Amino acid sequence: MTAKDKAFFTKSIALLKTLNKDQEPQWGSMTPQHMVEHLVGSWRISNGRARVPQMLADGDVQTRREFIFSDKPYARNISNPTAKIQGNAPLRKESLSAAIDQLEDEMNAFFDFHDSNPNAVEMHPVFGSLDANGWLIFQTKHMTHHLTQFGLL
Repeated sequence: MTAKDKAFFTKSIALLKTLNKDQEPQWGSMTPQHMVEHLVGSWRISNGRARVPQMLADGDVQTRREFIFSDKPYARNISNPTAKIQGNAPLRKESLSAAIDQLEDEMNAFFDFHDSNPNAVEMHPVFGSLDANGWLIFQTKHMTHHLTQFGLL
């Protein structure tokens, strides 16, 4: 993977560090820390630190893959079809800053993992098996959605 692949995510961390812990989203109910911790989860799956099964039927996964590999952005207020609880999950970190630090660590782990394992494929619960390029496409779209949610893009 190239420096260009990493540049958007490096910029994203810098933008997230400008968030105020009480900043209101433009849509949705997540706080800044909930949003960052949500992002941490997808990076942990993409870097092999957490494993999840495919949670949708194959036909649903194919439809969703067509979306993720398209130029269409996520819609505002989209819900996670695999969410087990309604509303925001309990926070796991002691602060927004700690959550951002973990996100940065998970991103670095992604690049290290896929640089060392160029043929690695990790399961996304909604989009099925993704290689490094598929994960970069997903993460870019996902991060753009949430950075926009908080007026950072």
